[in-house]
Amino acid sequence: MRRSKQRFSSGLCATGLLALALLGSSASAQTVRVCVDPEPPPWTYWVRNSQGQRTDRIAGFTVDLLQRVFDRIGRPVQILSNLPWARCLKMVAAGEVDFVADAYLDDERARVYAYSMAYNTLTPQVWSRRDAPVSPRTRDDLRALRGCGMHGASYAHYGIDAAELDTGVSSYIKLIEKLRRGRCDYVLEELEVLAGFWQHHQDMLGKRADLASMRPAWASGPTKHLLTRRGGPAAGLIGAIDRELHLAIRDGTAGKLWRQHAGELVYQP
Repeated sequence: MRRSKQRFSSGLCATGLLALALLGSSASAQTVRVCVDPEPPPWTYWVRNSQGQRTDRIAGFTVDLLQRVFDRIGRPVQILSNLPWARCLKMVAAGEVDFVADAYLDDERARVYAYSMAYNTLTPQVWSRRDAPVSPRTRDDLRALRGCGMHGASYAHYGIDAAELDTGVSSYIKLIEKLRRGRCDYVLEELEVLAGFWQHHQDMLGKRADLASMRPAWASGPTKHLLTRRGGPAAGLIGAIDRELHLAIRDGTAGKLWRQHAGELVYQP
């Protein structure tokens, strides 16, 4: 999703910044600030202690990838994990934060933001309750049903406007709860997003066996990007960022980082 995805309850956010890189040779360089949705895994997630309790540290594929990219271009980077997703996007558009990570790109966002190359492609899915499955063949079939989504997320790759969905929640837990309670017939969310939750926090979204999913034939796989304000000072870094992302994908580093956090889920650049 995603998130143009996207996608987090402010009540669960921990205030703080995680410094990822402080290069001795670039200590005087201006720190790049990147806001993230601290969940879903495997991109970003809260580190748990031995009792399974959440700490104030985040980890994930995107965290490690950002560290590599900004280390190699010689800029210290700070990850802001204390902002709700929709607010994060607004702050980047206003120039208050340099980048937002893991954002889906659509035509509306492209008018506001400059964006990096894609570093991950996801698998679109329509989720429903197994005891009340849906099998839409077209977007019109989907529109005839009650759908739910996340506040601030983009659904352009499904050919659906967010205004056509009930987007009154900003956490995945609440989103899936609405589906389970019959408040909606279906939820639009990528396969890797929910699979990541079940892998890292098995009970957070309830039992996987209770849900059914299908890939809509008309939907395209959304891609994840770093977004920054179009024409803003951080936009000048896009070229260097793209070079490092391309290298990380080509030399296998991105795939290796993905496997560390996503296990058997297939990495798609």
